[in-house]
Amino acid sequence: MENIIKKTNKFGKIKFFFKEAKILSARQDDRFSSMLFPEKLSENKKVCGGARYNGHFKNSLNGFPLISIVMPNFKEKNISKSIDSILNQNYSNIELIIIDGNSGDETINIFKEYGDEIDIWVSEKDKNLWDAWNKGFVLARGDFVGIVDSSNILYPNSLDILKKYIFENIDMDFLCGTVKKDNKIYAGFRPEDISRQFNIIPSTVVGFYIRSTSLRKVGLLNINYKIQSDYDWLYRIIVTNKMKGIRTKSDEVFGDLGNSNFSSKVSFFSALINELKIRLHNKQSTGAILFIFFGRITLNFYKKIMKIFKFKK
Repeated sequence: MENIIKKTNKFGKIKFFFKEAKILSARQDDRFSSMLFPEKLSENKKVCGGARYNGHFKNSLNGFPLISIVMPNFKEKNISKSIDSILNQNYSNIELIIIDGNSGDETINIFKEYGDEIDIWVSEKDKNLWDAWNKGFVLARGDFVGIVDSSNILYPNSLDILKKYIFENIDMDFLCGTVKKDNKIYAGFRPEDISRQFNIIPSTVVGFYIRSTSLRKVGLLNINYKIQSDYDWLYRIIVTNKMKGIRTKSDEVFGDLGNSNFSSKVSFFSALINELKIRLHNKQSTGAILFIFFGRITLNFYKKIMKIFKFKK
């Protein structure tokens, strides 16, 4: 690949562009195809921009795999802080893809001000958050792909940490990075527990990165789940496709989750019923599903009783 363009961004970080996009080889087990431009993503009216439209593309470099960051957004007031946290990465070879849910002209003007700093952005009405993730996945061209929500902050050394694990674990399908939320640190990876609970990794945003070939094999998120579709996706990654995940050390913090964690705002019963649907759809045994249902109901009842006794004391 010739015609490398080297640019220094507003933070003094060197970024590399190419005048041509590398052709991504398709595999027989791919469940979706990548696209350079979003024109065929949907029939919705959309506004688009970014470096790709100016003929500037990102490709992998020797020793520097391309990392794709997908940023879903809907009317986040502090989105510039999140964008800046990605532009301020010490790692050089990153592409930023922003999928905006038609937040309005003010947000579009912010994107335009960044110019080629954003590789590609799309603003159009979407079906839900998971639809935005999917659009970003289809446009991503990196060797690894991660989600950084527009309320998240990515720490400057995050992608250097990712690069280290990529080269130390050549058979790794995905990485579970340590994250911060409300001044607490969340780390770990417990794949053996997924048959009874979904909360087995710190987060599916900020610290979670999946190899692009593995992502295309797993497929996109199921947008019919209004909540927890990322858990269904995670189940398919770990159980259905038996992919290999690596966790980072507890002091290797990728960033701050900010206002993420939409599912925590959902009622207990809504979350439980949705989880059972996901497990049923993924063909988990009926016995295991019934055990989860009655076990959760009993535990929830016990917690409420204990709160009552505590209050009376």
